[in-house]
Amino acid sequence: MSTGLRAATRMALRDQRRRPLVSILIVLVPAYVILWSVAETKPTPRTIALPGGVWVTTTMRALHGPGMAELMVAFLAALLGVFVMRSALEGDRRLVLAGLPAHDAVLARITVLVAATVAAVLVSAGIMAMIFTPASWPPVIAALMLTGLIYGAIGALIGALLDKLAATYLILFLVMVDLGVVQSPMFHSVPVSAAWLLPGYPLDRLLYDGAFAHRFHATGALLLALGWLLAAALAVQVVLRRAVGLTTG
Repeated sequence: MSTGLRAATRMALRDQRRRPLVSILIVLVPAYVILWSVAETKPTPRTIALPGGVWVTTTMRALHGPGMAELMVAFLAALLGVFVMRSALEGDRRLVLAGLPAHDAVLARITVLVAATVAAVLVSAGIMAMIFTPASWPPVIAALMLTGLIYGAIGALIGALLDKLAATYLILFLVMVDLGVVQSPMFHSVPVSAAWLLPGYPLDRLLYDGAFAHRFHATGALLLALGWLLAAALAVQVVLRRAVGLTTG
């Protein structure tokens, strides 16, 4: 890591630490929402379809554990993406003009976004583990991490277009529609026909396969989620490069 990149990353991390809202969002919000929502949900039996044509019978309360963890990761990562992008738009161009290499400024912001996403995933997964034990942890963690990275990138893109308040409302709408209504097995035993058009489709398929299946059936979902991540990451890189005034090379 170059000296410029280390300095830029430290400044970007310091910028986020100055925001007390970030710590509250990452720790307190998922703890309250996940624990409260599961406690308030009745253990009503529910049969759902998993990837590979597998059907399992569980309960609405059990579904709420991984489902709410995923919602929290998506919402928090997207909001952090907005914060990171707004900070870049407000300050990074001046840093580049002052001599900071533009590539370092871009990579520093991406590093901060990934670090914040990891923190959100660890907190939400830890809280979920207090009330729900999945059949297989690796697919669940992979699904949560991909959810955070994809929605963090989406939040960054929204933050480049809208102010923080408008971006927050739009993110809340997108997360609730995609992960909370269209994809959730609490509403649909089988995904609706157009669900695959949204980024939450492979994320949910991967998440619930890990949560309830003892054998992995979600290879296709994993590959599709990685495709979404690649596209979102490339888009964020382009927007950040423009934010710091680097449009070529």
